[in-house]
Amino acid sequence: MPAENGALDLQVKAGSVKQEFEKQDELKRSAMRAVAALLTIPEVEKSPAMAEFSSQIRSSPEMASLFESIQKDSASLPTSESMDMS
Repeated sequence: MPAENGALDLQVKAGSVKQEFEKQDELKRSAMRAVAALLTIPEVEKSPAMAEFSSQIRSSPEMASLFESIQKDSASLPTSESMDMS
């Protein structure tokens, strides 16, 4: 994994419209949801790439806060096992 967070490091230009800021925020949230899902895989922390990426997220106050929020949101959602599929 590269040293930079890619899409997570992108900044919206100063003259952008509100939709561009919202789009960037949703992109970050989507990336954090993907990371949260990956971290549910057993032994994923043994992957050097995931360990480095997780460390980068924790080192950024903005990303750490967003990730924590995503984890709380996903913990409150029903899992597919508990959902009534009838």
